[in-house]
Amino acid sequence: MLEFSKIQFRISCNDRKPREFGTKHKLYQSEIHFIEAVEPGDGMNASQVAKKLGITKGAVTQIADKLVKKGLVEKYKREGNKKEVYIKLKSDGVIAYENHQFFHKKLGDKMIEYLDGLNPEQMQVLIGLLNIIDKNLPDLNKEE
Repeated sequence: MLEFSKIQFRISCNDRKPREFGTKHKLYQSEIHFIEAVEPGDGMNASQVAKKLGITKGAVTQIADKLVKKGLVEKYKREGNKKEVYIKLKSDGVIAYENHQFFHKKLGDKMIEYLDGLNPEQMQVLIGLLNIIDKNLPDLNKEE
């Protein structure tokens, strides 16, 4: 249980501190996850981002405005639809996105390497433990 507590505490602390993702700006978890949600490409509207992240359109506006100031995203309106605001990653936003993806891939690769070494019985024990955690950990997003 101590090991779980240490991991949980580290995740909690890490969520509150900004990190570098290959650009000159440090990004908070909410900002890099916003960038991850928007993804490289033609962009998406604020409603789509809000739905994807499970946040309000007002929160989308706040985070997008911070990232616009940092030069990582741009907000624009499409021809023929002057009402809806769209958000698109700029080149530094794409760099941050790619570095965040690389971080997750590295961690995922290490986890898969470990899991591949487990026998079926060990895997079932691990899955059982994860199911207990999942069923008993509060989901604060659903309680709102």
